Amino acid sequence: MSYSLERARHEIGRSLRELRTSAGLTGSQLAESVGWSQPKVSRLETGRQIPTSSEVRAWADACGRERAAEEIVDRLRVLESMYVEWRLQERSGMQGPQNEVLGRDSETRNRRVYECTVIPGILQTEPYIRAVLDRYASFRGVSIGVDEAVRKRLQRQEILYSRRKRFRFLITEGVLHTRYTDRDAMVEQLDRLTAVSALSNVSLGIIPFDQRVVFDPGHGFWIHDDRLVTVETLSAELRLTHSSEVEQYTRAFDLCAQAARYGQEARALILRAIDSLSGE
Repeated sequence: MSYSLERARHEIGRSLRELRTSAGLTGSQLAESVGWSQPKVSRLETGRQIPTSSEVRAWADACGRERAAEEIVDRLRVLESMYVEWRLQERSGMQGPQNEVLGRDSETRNRRVYECTVIPGILQTEPYIRAVLDRYASFRGVSIGVDEAVRKRLQRQEILYSRRKRFRFLITEGVLHTRYTDRDAMVEQLDRLTAVSALSNVSLGIIPFDQRVVFDPGHGFWIHDDRLVTVETLSAELRLTHSSEVEQYTRAFDLCAQAARYGQEARALILRAIDSLSGE
């Protein structure tokens, strides 16, 4: 979890603790007043559990500070907007997150993408998209919407040809060799990378296996202009908007970019991956 999310959780917990102590209540007394267990009170105060809006209001009522609840609830809404669970986005099926991203695409003019495990979605071919989404649908237990999600992800790729938009992609060489599909579909996917890299508004950098690591973020991320960073985890999408965090990810991207190969050198790495598949 990112620093700002962790900090926001702890700040909410600290505010709840200050309400309790200012009311002269022990944790056990507050728990008894609202009908909870004492360990739950402890989890809420230490940020290990995020309260609901109704729990915040019940807490404030028990402390005789009803008006204080709304300020904490406002901060809770900000926290919830930063951390969006996949199960909420996928309530109607796998197409849910794709609908969210389509709106974000239309707003973003300059995009920087770093991936170390998978080819960026906006560069994926249909068989690759389907293979990736099928795996996540199975993992998350979502049985509907894969076909629609594939269609929407393909639809997103139209923005690659907009002259008003700029894209900088960084991937590690290992991504080229990670098999999500059969051999022929992987060759098709790698050919797609070669074609997209020739677009005038697209920069594709590949960090070779044998390149000394300048910096390793440890996970993929997308920078949307200089206002938003999105990070996908197994359980949720993180949406980071604080300027200090956007700056950290921008710096991480720039450090990774120093280790990448571009143009003909990048295409040579793609051809090497294709040759390794052809030799099987």
